[in-house]
Amino acid sequence: MSGEVYAIIPVNKLSEAKTRLSGILSVEDREELVLNMLQDVLGALQGVETIVVSPSELVGTMDFEFHFVHEEKKAGLNAAVGKATKYAIEKGAGATLFIPADTPLLTSTHVKEIIDLGNNHPLIISPSSRGGTGILYRRPPQVLDNKFTSTSFADFEKEAAKSKVPMHIYDSYSLSLDIDIPDDVREFLLHGKGTKTHDFLVRTLEFPLK
Repeated sequence: MSGEVYAIIPVNKLSEAKTRLSGILSVEDREELVLNMLQDVLGALQGVETIVVSPSELVGTMDFEFHFVHEEKKAGLNAAVGKATKYAIEKGAGATLFIPADTPLLTSTHVKEIIDLGNNHPLIISPSSRGGTGILYRRPPQVLDNKFTSTSFADFEKEAAKSKVPMHIYDSYSLSLDIDIPDDVREFLLHGKGTKTHDFLVRTLEFPLK
């Protein structure tokens, strides 16, 4: 449907995901962690057209309704989001909502609030805990180029000012907490009860954490 919001979730190659957690999780457990986080994110997006872009075909077999875009090669986050954005535009998207797969505290309330805010704001961004980007809403989808880096929040802020695109900051602790290092896991375990990710980590980890 023309004008709809399409969520975009990039997922890294599973076998190479979350390497900074190698001290507390095996390769297989890190793959399972990613799939559990993705389930939580997809669960919050029920009713929203969603695109998952990944080089791992296994991701496309998950028991949720979404569009799967296979990334042929390891081209990086910006290229993956660009490919998914092109797909969304071809499907008639009026806006896109970038959401990292490692934000399992995302809820349907967050999604509704952001989409509602998008009626009045062409650019909405949520900062992550270490200067990156949590969510990124863009209307139209190419109102601002992809600039995903470890400091992308500041980069998007500068680009928005340069391009004179009004930017709304959606400040949310839940969306700022992505799971990359053991300290993130410790923090998440304090707040993530009721999620598949929390259940998986409690079953899998040896406590106390290293």
